[in-house]
Amino acid sequence: MAFHEYKGILFSAEISEDTLDAIPDYPVRDDDIFILTYPKSGTNWMMETVRKVMTAAGKMTTPDEHSTQCFELYAPWIDKKPRHVLAMDSPSPRIIHTHLPRQLAPKMVANPKGEIKVIVVMRNPKDAVVSFYHYLKNMEKEFGSVGLKSLESWDVFAADFLEGKCLYGDFYDHALGWWQMKDDSHFLFLTYEDMKKDLRSVVSDIAAFLETSLDQATVDSIAESCTFNTLKEAWGSSDDGMKRHICRKGVVGDWKTMFTPEQNKAYDAKHKLRLEGTGLEFDFE
Repeated sequence: MAFHEYKGILFSAEISEDTLDAIPDYPVRDDDIFILTYPKSGTNWMMETVRKVMTAAGKMTTPDEHSTQCFELYAPWIDKKPRHVLAMDSPSPRIIHTHLPRQLAPKMVANPKGEIKVIVVMRNPKDAVVSFYHYLKNMEKEFGSVGLKSLESWDVFAADFLEGKCLYGDFYDHALGWWQMKDDSHFLFLTYEDMKKDLRSVVSDIAAFLETSLDQATVDSIAESCTFNTLKEAWGSSDDGMKRHICRKGVVGDWKTMFTPEQNKAYDAKHKLRLEGTGLEFDFE
């Protein structure tokens, strides 16, 4: 796998400069639902939950046709065209996911008008980096080396992540870029940790945000079908090698199994430096 840098951020070759150039002017529809995540922060989990909410509300009968994941990607062995191009043919309402930071996202998502809905899912950075490391290592086992030098060891990967020398760039730049929109009514901010703690409440919040009128029994049913363990079991037997490795432990606080005291101290220092006074907080256990 090849990599390149675009405006100071590392991307795989499957996310081309041409695509990144085109996306800021991407034509957004008024009824689009955008899901924004940093890698390994609950992307597939949220996509599945939103699809089920929209289906239960009678707004989608074939949710997969409405959905585009990681729309900045173009994997020729899977995709006939770049995904942002394919999404133009998707029926409305579209569910479009991206890992892009705010400065590279569609302008109509970064500063929305009209009725567009934007859901941002965040995860504490210590668990995110551990999950990212294990996921990429599993991808190497499944498909061969991905070519990232930082994967040579956990210590190198953790250090590079802390310095923002990782795919999709610095965690805090990404989080704080979107957090600027915390008071905008187009946005709903959720956390991976809240999904683990009380998925029913999260499903209720999503249903209300998407202006659906689901009764409690339907909300409960969606939450039950979207628990981490339920999805892990379903995806674990997939023929898709990438999908099989989406779910690993799903434990809040798993970072404790990997972090040295020195790494923990360094991460805490950056966390305080970047987030103090912003109002953005994370649960670490």
